[in-house]
Amino acid sequence: MGAITEIKARKLSFANFSTKTKVLIAVAVPLLLTVGIGFVAKTSFSKMSETSGWVAHALTVLEEADSIVSSAVDMETGMRGYLLAGDEQFLAPYKSGGEKAYSALEQLRETVSDNPPQVQRLTEAENVLKQWQSEVAEQQIQLRREIGNSKTMVDLSRQVQKAEGKTYFDAFRKLTTEFIQAEQALLAERSLEFTDLIELGETSADSIRSVVTMVNHTHEVIAEAQRILSAAVDMETGMRGFLLAGDPTFLAPYERGQESFATRVKGLSETVSDNPAQVARLTEIEKVISDWRTSVVEPMLDLRRSIGNSATMDDMARLVGEAHGKLFFDQFRDTMAEFMSIEDALKKQREQSNIETSANTETMILGAVGAAILLGSIFALLIGSSIGSAIKTVTQAMSRVAEGDTSVEIKGQSRGDEVGAMARSLDVFRKALVREKELEEAQKVRDAQQAEVVRELSGRLSDLAKGDLTVQIQCSFPEDYEQLRRDFNSTVSTLSATVTEVIEISKNIRNGATEISQSSDDLSNRTESQAATLEETAAAIDELTASVKSSADGARSVENIMGEARTEAENSGEVVQSAVAAMTEIEVSSSHIAQIISVIDDIAFQTNLLALNAGVEAARAGEAGRGFAVVASEVRGLAQRSAEAATEIKALITDSRSQVTRGVDLVGKAGEALTGIVERVNHISKLVTDIALGAVEQSTALGEINTGVVQLDKVTQQNAGMVEEATAASHMLKSDATNLAERVAHFKITGGAKITPMQQFHASKPTADGDDDWDLGGIVAEPIAANANGNAALDKWHDF
Repeated sequence: MGAITEIKARKLSFANFSTKTKVLIAVAVPLLLTVGIGFVAKTSFSKMSETSGWVAHALTVLEEADSIVSSAVDMETGMRGYLLAGDEQFLAPYKSGGEKAYSALEQLRETVSDNPPQVQRLTEAENVLKQWQSEVAEQQIQLRREIGNSKTMVDLSRQVQKAEGKTYFDAFRKLTTEFIQAEQALLAERSLEFTDLIELGETSADSIRSVVTMVNHTHEVIAEAQRILSAAVDMETGMRGFLLAGDPTFLAPYERGQESFATRVKGLSETVSDNPAQVARLTEIEKVISDWRTSVVEPMLDLRRSIGNSATMDDMARLVGEAHGKLFFDQFRDTMAEFMSIEDALKKQREQSNIETSANTETMILGAVGAAILLGSIFALLIGSSIGSAIKTVTQAMSRVAEGDTSVEIKGQSRGDEVGAMARSLDVFRKALVREKELEEAQKVRDAQQAEVVRELSGRLSDLAKGDLTVQIQCSFPEDYEQLRRDFNSTVSTLSATVTEVIEISKNIRNGATEISQSSDDLSNRTESQAATLEETAAAIDELTASVKSSADGARSVENIMGEARTEAENSGEVVQSAVAAMTEIEVSSSHIAQIISVIDDIAFQTNLLALNAGVEAARAGEAGRGFAVVASEVRGLAQRSAEAATEIKALITDSRSQVTRGVDLVGKAGEALTGIVERVNHISKLVTDIALGAVEQSTALGEINTGVVQLDKVTQQNAGMVEEATAASHMLKSDATNLAERVAHFKITGGAKITPMQQFHASKPTADGDDDWDLGGIVAEPIAANANGNAALDKWHDF
């Protein structure tokens, strides 16, 4: 149990932690504190952002409330201007102020919808304004329309109608609007800057407070500008009230507005003193109002005091003097003032909350930073000391091991960190050095054994290089090299068996090459004989072609003669009176015709004989002459038909001669006989034409046969070339087999077998003409030249 407890305690010791873990611990604590600081800062900044949003919301509400009050004052000012001047254009501020006031009230109710009491106050203010408009303003405006221009108020009305005050006030409103717009632009810019700082989270609390202060400053400037505008409107409203009623109490808004305007312009100029452009605008605004008071207000007030109470304006003065409008307007102002004071209180409360949050955040951040620095320093000191001392101990041990001291004790191996791993690695290195010395001794023994093995193996390889395949290593090798000896012996045995097989294969190749060479010689002789046969066939076909051509020429001559006979027979009808002479001529012509028919009969007989010879030659040619045999059979059939036609013609001629003999006695029937002769002559002409056509077809067929023989001769010559190549290849194969046998004969194999010399064979036998079988030049050259007789195919054979 004690040992287990000790092991557990050692594992939990700080020294057993890895260096990485120690460094991570030292870094993690400050990092965790930094993350905490960041979380707190982010939370505080978010809260500040939210509070600033509510402050901006309150300032927006105040600005809109000031705008509502200003619009209501515009309504009152426009009404009083109309009551003074009676000119409808002075009602423009009244109308536009009403539209702006009611629209602004509706928007402001939506803005403060989260605050029901404020919504209620706005509703109440709207009701008071509507009541003033219906019970006071509209009634006074209607009364002023009924009064028209009062004679006692003409001077004052004319003065008001000059609209000099409107000119000054328009310039004042324009300058004030420009000032507010400039501040609104600064407000948008600073709000965007504040939002960026909050989203990035990369700034200090001072920067946040600075931006928030600038945003609040801009809101205050805009609100103060609205108050200056309201003060000026109060001045105008008070002036117009006095001009209407003539009662000095109506000058109270004018006097209060004058005092408020001067104070606020001076204060606002100091507030925006860092912006010269805005200061210049305020100076110009102050000058415009001053000129308005000097040039417009004071003269009109003096004029109204001199006029006093006008008899025609009594009703108006009395109505205005009742101050019903003042009561409503005071109630409206009180309601809006209460509304604005509540919003102002909310704004201040939120600003104070924002300041407190900023201060608390700064305190927390400073405390957390201090704690992070302190804890980081403590952990760095502890971890540095632990790692430094342990590394020093291991370094000293490493120095002694490097000097060759393998007996040194390596401390720190029980540590669980990287230093312990270094110590254990160093101990392994020390043990490796001890082992290396032992291995050096063993290596010397192995080197001696290796030298003996190399010597024996070198001798056997030398024998193998000399071609002795019976060599074997008989002595035993050391155990590490015994497998090498067995592999060498096995390789030599395998090589010996392979060479033996090569010897047998070379013998087979040699025998096969000899047989192929003899077969090639026989094939060469047969090819030579075939070429001679084709030569004779070509000559016979050439003679047959000449004969058929001659027959065709004779048939054409007979055709011409028959044409002339037909013409003469037709003309004989015109010489019926010379019948006896004509019969005599006919008898002579018949004799000639009989002779011609005899010639045709002879031609048919010769053609039949030639066809018979051609059939015999085709049969001798075998398969290659089958097509030629068919053509010869057709030629023979044509010859037989020609003989039959000649026999028929001869019989007709015999009959004709009998008729001529009787024609001397039958002159009266000469015409009829001539008609019969004409018909017979036409028939004979047709038969002769058929004979001529048959002769032409025979000539064409023989030309095709001649072409076929030429092609056959060409194929035979190609076969002769292939036979020559095959013979050359067989001789080359025989030579290669001999060379292979000579190379293998270098080796000495088991049993002392040797390769016998290659048997020499005679060259190819010469032909009957005394030429070598591959010399084709003299085989067919002279016979072809002797029998070509202009035949193109035979000429090509000779060229080949």
